[in-house]
Amino acid sequence: MDFTSLNFKLVGSVHSRYAVRHSHAIFRAAFYRVRVAYATRDLRLLKARKRARLADKYKTKWQLDDALLKDKEIKELEDDLVDAEAKLTVIEALAGGYEDLRNAASREMFRRGVEKAPND
Repeated sequence: MDFTSLNFKLVGSVHSRYAVRHSHAIFRAAFYRVRVAYATRDLRLLKARKRARLADKYKTKWQLDDALLKDKEIKELEDDLVDAEAKLTVIEALAGGYEDLRNAASREMFRRGVEKAPND
């Protein structure tokens, strides 16, 4: 984005706009980090419960793991986890882009302030 063609007010408004978008993206990223943590925890607990319940039914660990892969509840939790991780990845990338634009506008505002002739 070329800030040199914008006047000072427009650079400030662009900076403000991207600062708000960046802060909201950080907020959403935190939300999805929590979702990922909860989904991971719930998945581990559910697998442990099912392993304990089904341990006598299967002879080897591999048979038990195969049975867990076919479980509907576990599949749903894994799908939720993958969905939350994908959204988190996208939002973190988006937040990085907003941060770059905000920083560029901030640098332009600083540059214009430094290059300005002092008031006598």
